[in-house]
Amino acid sequence: MAIRYQSGFIGSQTVSRESEATALVDGLNTFARGFDTFAKAKGKKITEKTTQEAEKAARLDNLKSYQDGVDSGKLDATQSEFWISVYDNIKGQNAGAEFKTKKALAYNEWWAENVENDDLDGSLYSAWSSEFDSQYIDANKDQSSFFLKGLDGYIRATNQQLAGNYASSNGLKLKTKGKNNLIEALESVVGTDEVTTKIAELDVKTNLSRFLDKEEFNGAVIQAYKNKIARLALKGDPTADYDTALALVDELISFKRTNGSKIVNGKSVEELNNLKQTLEMEEIQHQGLMKKVSDTVVVQDWYKQEERVLTKKAGFDFVTGIGEQDGLERANLAKDEYSKRVKAWMKINGDQPIEYQKAFLSELKTDLMNKYDEQDIQTLTMYNSRTNNFNIKREAATIASDIALHQQDPNDERLMEDYGTIAKLNGYVDANGNVTPKTIGDLLVDLDKLYGSN
Repeated sequence: MAIRYQSGFIGSQTVSRESEATALVDGLNTFARGFDTFAKAKGKKITEKTTQEAEKAARLDNLKSYQDGVDSGKLDATQSEFWISVYDNIKGQNAGAEFKTKKALAYNEWWAENVENDDLDGSLYSAWSSEFDSQYIDANKDQSSFFLKGLDGYIRATNQQLAGNYASSNGLKLKTKGKNNLIEALESVVGTDEVTTKIAELDVKTNLSRFLDKEEFNGAVIQAYKNKIARLALKGDPTADYDTALALVDELISFKRTNGSKIVNGKSVEELNNLKQTLEMEEIQHQGLMKKVSDTVVVQDWYKQEERVLTKKAGFDFVTGIGEQDGLERANLAKDEYSKRVKAWMKINGDQPIEYQKAFLSELKTDLMNKYDEQDIQTLTMYNSRTNNFNIKREAATIASDIALHQQDPNDERLMEDYGTIAKLNGYVDANGNVTPKTIGDLLVDLDKLYGSN
């Protein structure tokens, strides 16, 4: 209720608020609210329609921007500011997506070309990135603010991602390279009197630069020692030095910095102890290999010596070149058979004691000397253990005559003289490895099958 004062009347009188004016105002307010609601709904509908039309046009045509479309006559210049903003923003985003793809590819190429360069402060990357961006931005500088806004979002996001990738990759590369350089520097003094001073010097520098933490530095020292140890402990290599390698393991385990702290701790101690055990076992194997290598050299020298004696007896000296043509041919056949028989025997008996191997080589040489001595070259053929192990041609009549002789007198000395060496070389021996009248008889039977009339 309102208070109304009237002249000439003492006191007050209350009247109702529901006057014509109030009713009018309230009615207008109600209409205004309804109109505003309607206007907003209508505006929203128009906005949605305009947005859809602009987006559709931007996504379907192959124009670069609204201005590009107007300049080429493919778009009219009467579109509303809002329509242009939607259209060009999408075009800017399209350009941004293209920028993202191209810069990612360009970055991979640039990184591959510059991976060996040390970019300690990131300036190399920054220069490249700025140059790439400037070319792209300059190419689009005349576009609308709506276009540039869509493009800028992609540029910022792409650069943020690539910068993060580069920082991570470059940091890892620098740390790895620096650690490798540190290992190389330490490795050069491991095993010398300079190692303690060098470790202390590099420890201080690394600590000041904070390039590697303590554990990483310790790991670099351990790796330097391991590298040196690996080069010393080459099983089977005549230059190997297992004694020094084992001494370096002990030195590393007990090594202390100037402040008294140890380089090796925790799991590293166990690993190095295991390495030491491995080296000790390898050293035993290495010594065995070295003895075998040494024995092999001795046997090889012995083989060459016996081979020369054999070929000289066969009729040709390969060292001096002295001998007739027949002698050369005979020597080549003897040399070839000696080599083949030795290789076959060594496959089975290569682990036998060196004196046993030498004895075999000498005995085989003597047997082959007897076999080839004064043999007519016309009767000799190439030795082959499977198809031509006798390799001396014989007349059927001679074999038949010798078989008859053996039947009359198995102990006839001529049989042993003619066939003893061939029997021995081809395994016609008794259980004790001796040629006997019986084994010669067996040989004659087989020769008869090979050369005779049967």
